[in-house]
Amino acid sequence: MNVDGIRSTTDLGLAAGTAAAAGREELGKNEFMELMIAQFNNQDPLEPAKNEDFIAQLAQFSSLEGIQNLNASVEAMAAAMRTTSTMQAAALVGRSVLAPADRALTEGTGLAGNIVNDQPQAEIVVEITGAGGNLLRRLPLGPQPDGDVRFRWDGQNEAGEQLQAGVYGVRAFALTGDEPTQLTVQLPERVASVSFEDGQTSLNLAGGDSVRLSEIRELQ
Repeated sequence: MNVDGIRSTTDLGLAAGTAAAAGREELGKNEFMELMIAQFNNQDPLEPAKNEDFIAQLAQFSSLEGIQNLNASVEAMAAAMRTTSTMQAAALVGRSVLAPADRALTEGTGLAGNIVNDQPQAEIVVEITGAGGNLLRRLPLGPQPDGDVRFRWDGQNEAGEQLQAGVYGVRAFALTGDEPTQLTVQLPERVASVSFEDGQTSLNLAGGDSVRLSEIRELQ
């Protein structure tokens, strides 16, 4: 009887580990079971496999099946989370949200927003710009503590003229040292549509900006 081709349980485990390390395709549980049965069918009758060898094989099989079941559960959970995220985003279409933006669509009555200030006690100034980037209004807010700083623009330019409805740029700066530091501005915007790309959900705002669902500060 040719026993040279018979591999022990240790040999089988070593070969499987070597194959994985070499980047070859891993065995599925059906192939794993076929290998195990073939091994025991072709074992040397003079040196039959020991009980502990069989138990070790079953443990390997159980581990493989458990990993596959775990992967399936994780994939199902991820799919459920994507579905929930999609439904949440779709429900926001037409709603007004407060989100990071550098421009906003106004109806001619101005707007209220929020500044995330990370420069405590610095002088804060808000600038309103037109479509071409020209400065229309400058709003000094004075020294502000760190954290959220609320502001409101009445929709007027420096001359006190009420501006028409449209898209206006909004920037905020902390006046520290020689160079002003630009701060994050959060503006109220209507959600116009929702986009899905590479597993990410984005909200397209009426002013032209796009933000992730996780960036929404509050609903209005």
